Amino acid sequence: MRKPTFATTRGLSATMVAVALLVSACGDDDDSNDAGDETTEPADDAGSDETTAPDETEDTAADDATEDTAADDATGDALLPDHDSLSFGALWETPPIIGVDTEDTTVPVGAAPDLAAALAPILGVEVEWQNMQWPAQLPGVQSGVVDALFGQVSVTEERELSIVDLIPFTKTTFSLLLPEGNPDEVTQLADACGLTIGVPVGSVQTELVERISAESCEPNGEDAIEPAEYQGATAAISAIQAGTIDGWLDGTTSINEAAASGVAAFATAELPDSEWPPQYTGIAVGKDQPEVSLALVEGLQILIEDGSYGEIMEAWGMEAAAVTADEVVINPITGTPAGEVAAE
Repeated sequence: MRKPTFATTRGLSATMVAVALLVSACGDDDDSNDAGDETTEPADDAGSDETTAPDETEDTAADDATEDTAADDATGDALLPDHDSLSFGALWETPPIIGVDTEDTTVPVGAAPDLAAALAPILGVEVEWQNMQWPAQLPGVQSGVVDALFGQVSVTEERELSIVDLIPFTKTTFSLLLPEGNPDEVTQLADACGLTIGVPVGSVQTELVERISAESCEPNGEDAIEPAEYQGATAAISAIQAGTIDGWLDGTTSINEAAASGVAAFATAELPDSEWPPQYTGIAVGKDQPEVSLALVEGLQILIEDGSYGEIMEAWGMEAAAVTADEVVINPITGTPAGEVAAE
């Protein structure tokens, strides 16, 4: 049976943001489950003469046989039969896409982990996660530290052509997180001349701020918009509260979650299409693993067509960022085939 099961609650995401703002997101490279280390205590009546009833033994054996058959069927249909596991990397600070479990900050939760868990039986793999700062992500997937990035990678032409293969899983706009009351009356980046706007390190947001500043501020004799790079949302949001920066630029779903977290009062402003039209966020796969890219495309299309993808996106309040099965293709901007690098 292809359709996976999953459990998630929308209410977790606001709490996840609150935790992210209070403590730095953390995660070990070892993603083993502590529960697996538990041992069963011997029963007090271990010396009892009681035996298991025959019908109970038969039922257990039948259940085991059913489970074995299902596992064999799943393995036979697996899209990645030559892979036992897939490791995904992301920065666990951008809920609702990915954040941390409030009870165990070594466990990622959000739309991306739920999608990965739903993909696992279709691909026939175990899923592992690493919490990775943004500057280490693209080099990490290129060098094989992880198989894929699943959280923060914007789909761009340059990345498709020479760095990674990209498979869209959401489509979103950018928004600004601003101080309470929006004292500078910022409704778009062009209103932020002379202000300092926080952006992720080495991101497309940095390039966007610089472009809008060059187009809208400097030609009109206004001071430039100053981008201030931060490793993640936690430090940037603290900087807004301290008055160090005037805003934080990120995906709209993550900005809305931060504003609703209850940690502090914020205003928000979604960028108009003229500054940044909706663009894809993708799963990034190293170009040395084209079979993984092809399998992820097929797996995501299955989840979209059977309704699982829509349920996950709805559970995390991300319906507006959903993509269609037709949009799930490898390298949607350039059409570069999986595994190919464009000639220089």
